[in-house]
Amino acid sequence: MFFAQEDSLGLVEHEEGLQFRAICTYERLYQAGLVPGQFLAVTAPDWNNDDAQEFLLVRFLHVTTQREGMLDTCALHGRVIGHCRFDKRTADLFYYAGLPAYGAPMLAPACACHALPEVLLQTILALPGHSFELGHVRWSEHIGPQPQRVSVVMNLDEIVGKRTAMFGKTRLGKSNVVKLLMQGVLEATAKTRHVGQLVFDVNGEYAHNNPQDGNFSIAAAYPERVVVYHLSSHARGKAEFLRYNFFDIPDRALAIFSELLAPAILETPEVRNFLMIRLPEMAALRQGSSEARIIAFRKLCLYWTLLQDAGFEAGENVRTEITDCGVANAGFSQGLRMAAWQAIRSKVAPPLPADFDEMNEEIRVISIFALKYPNDPNLRTNRGEVFDDEDRTIQRLLCQTNSVGPFFLRECQQFHSPHATDFVHTTLRALNEGKTVIIDLGSANERIMRYFSRVISMAIFVQQERKFITNAMGKFFVQIYFEEAHMIFPVEAAGKHSTDIYARFAKEGAKFGIGIIYCTQSPTSISYSLLTQTENFFVGHLSSRTDVDVLASVQSLFSPVKHDIMQCRLPGFMRVLTHSRRFVLPVQTKRFDPRERR
Repeated sequence: MFFAQEDSLGLVEHEEGLQFRAICTYERLYQAGLVPGQFLAVTAPDWNNDDAQEFLLVRFLHVTTQREGMLDTCALHGRVIGHCRFDKRTADLFYYAGLPAYGAPMLAPACACHALPEVLLQTILALPGHSFELGHVRWSEHIGPQPQRVSVVMNLDEIVGKRTAMFGKTRLGKSNVVKLLMQGVLEATAKTRHVGQLVFDVNGEYAHNNPQDGNFSIAAAYPERVVVYHLSSHARGKAEFLRYNFFDIPDRALAIFSELLAPAILETPEVRNFLMIRLPEMAALRQGSSEARIIAFRKLCLYWTLLQDAGFEAGENVRTEITDCGVANAGFSQGLRMAAWQAIRSKVAPPLPADFDEMNEEIRVISIFALKYPNDPNLRTNRGEVFDDEDRTIQRLLCQTNSVGPFFLRECQQFHSPHATDFVHTTLRALNEGKTVIIDLGSANERIMRYFSRVISMAIFVQQERKFITNAMGKFFVQIYFEEAHMIFPVEAAGKHSTDIYARFAKEGAKFGIGIIYCTQSPTSISYSLLTQTENFFVGHLSSRTDVDVLASVQSLFSPVKHDIMQCRLPGFMRVLTHSRRFVLPVQTKRFDPRERR
């Protein structure tokens, strides 16, 4: 029997609804070492038998005192959280929200209030399956004379495929909890590898060693399971980079430029016209009729020359492609070549271009000639003009006949590498292998962060949706971590852009095995529709009453602890509400130490 009558704190007096109070002496209160927020139990004598022990789980709220004659008494005020039944034969404990029909009489003077034994608290907090430690129960900042250090664990199933929110003021432990969750998933899936994790690291705190983590990081602790992509070119050690080879992806390059270029540049008419051009794929150099291949090659030559003049370095792929196709000559007639070289360079036309660099030089000469002498008969053939309107748009930029020139592309040069691989494809492959991919965006502005986040997120959604449709998803999950979530899920997005990739994550992600963990300082800065669909909450200190009111409006279970959230600001002290636990639990999270697994 867990609750002996002589060990009770006092008898219960019903107040209103699920509110109650228990009368006890100051001595008994002091001996129990209670602190506000602590879980207690209310029992009735006839709720204990050979098969089961039943009790009401209650939260201790506050104390009032009164004087009766020469004696001071205390009234413990609390609120019923739920109803528990402990099976004595199997040692299983079952928790039920609310009260059973026969539970109301328990809030009567015949019932007693007890401190909840640690063994029962441990049983209530236990979760089956793959669990990892999050920290320990801490009822308030004041720990009392008899502190309980009951461990709190998280279950893998609580996190994967779910929506998890992290709220709290800066420097109070949100990122630390994110690291604990990442580490927990890595450890729990060490053999199964059925969960891939993607982290958009906007401050570089997950990709780089951090003094507060013992000069270690997730990436350093799990080198065989963590892949880091850096935006900055100053990354140390082994590094992958977020880069495109713009020479190899002409059909996609202009759409990427339109995302990466600053708005002021995009407003320039010449740039707008250029970005509206539809460039052919590299495969067009090997497909179709001879004339179609020449036309495609000519347009690509103009594009490649523009890149080269803007300072982009060409890689071996495009050089090899030109050599293998044998089309270094862009199909210009000998009459056009002779007229152009003589007029622009004052020399006889050299032999036909044999490689990439010679081809670019000829493109420059003939483009200048075409713009300077547009009526020259050599610029016409039996089938029309040699250059179309799109060609002339590139030529004007290439030859700087306006104030723009090729240098407007310099802003995108930092995202180019002649050795770049398809980082989206390799990211998807790493995730499918159960790895954690960290996208280090620490040196990026908000516009660039949004771009790379969206591109990779869309690829993940399409992949998972395809798996779902073809019944190939199985039990595989992808977890995506968003820092500074107010930039991704802004409050003004509520009800708008329902096809936006992040809105689809919030609404459809669980169906496709996509879980999201998002962090920000304030609940009021996040889309309300996302809040209403979030299963897990980790809430640190919030100073605004508006913030806690919004939180309580989304999850009513936070209503009794609103004052505590605003008052307590201990680092790592979180109010936690998870998918399986239907009550808010105060937790002192442990400090992340990546060396634990070593």
